[in-house]
Amino acid sequence: MIEKIAMFFKNMSDWLKSDLCIFKYFYKALKITNNNIILATPLILFIIFASSYLILTPVNRVFSIAFVLILFFAMTAAFFSGWFYTVKLAVDSIDTTELVKPVADNEDDKEIIKHSENVKGDTFYLLKQFPEGVGTFFLEYFFMIGIFFLLFTLVIVFSYKTAYMLIGSIGISRPELFFALSSPDAMRNMLASLTVEQQMKLGYWNLYFLFTTTLYSFLIMFWAPEIVYKKESVLNALINSVAKLFKKFFKSLTIFAFLMLIYFLISVFSAIIKVQLLEFLMTVLYFYFLVYAAVLVFLFYKKEFEDNE
Repeated sequence: MIEKIAMFFKNMSDWLKSDLCIFKYFYKALKITNNNIILATPLILFIIFASSYLILTPVNRVFSIAFVLILFFAMTAAFFSGWFYTVKLAVDSIDTTELVKPVADNEDDKEIIKHSENVKGDTFYLLKQFPEGVGTFFLEYFFMIGIFFLLFTLVIVFSYKTAYMLIGSIGISRPELFFALSSPDAMRNMLASLTVEQQMKLGYWNLYFLFTTTLYSFLIMFWAPEIVYKKESVLNALINSVAKLFKKFFKSLTIFAFLMLIYFLISVFSAIIKVQLLEFLMTVLYFYFLVYAAVLVFLFYKKEFEDNE
């Protein structure tokens, strides 16, 4: 009996270490994130700056709105081009199989080894490489952000039209509906003024929008790493990333579901916690999660697609 139990745990341990086990990515991404937590610094600064920009920038004409959006897209593209490049360097800094130093067969491999050694030896090395990522991938991410919002708008319109056919009208105007879906507080105020039947329909609408937007996020999960690793045009990167997602559909779905579960738990705890110290800790945890999520997606992409090729 003891031998069978020991054999069970040995087989379980061997399976966890094998390439068939997807859970190894969770631990390795955690290790990379802890070793490169400096990646959270530009993320925090960007969110603070972007939020202040959108709040404080005066908008009173159509031209001003367009100008503000273009500047916001440019600022966002500059951040993502530099940040995703540094995430790639962090992921490349360790071998994703057995932490064995890779053999340099060409100039690209030599460049990866050089970056890997520098990442391990210099805490601020990733931040120093941020401008290089901006200079290399700025245009790609600028067009990516524009296409992202265009596709997202189409998803919202599609969801709105199909929800009317599948669920039916709630009995409130379109501006009131979108305002109710914008935040939890707006939703609570709206619910208080509706009948029970209207509340049920609004709940179905909310779930349906959540489903379609989550599905959209899942489909473009590998868009960002595809641009960085393959250096392709934005549209080719989108098409190829979706194709790769379906090649590893169940593994990709597991990664995405795991991240959505963690995000859901953080959101729930953030909503119910009212103690200031704990609220601050949840904010720190949220930023840590954002870095971890990016590292996990890039790590999975590199191992499942880039290394295999």
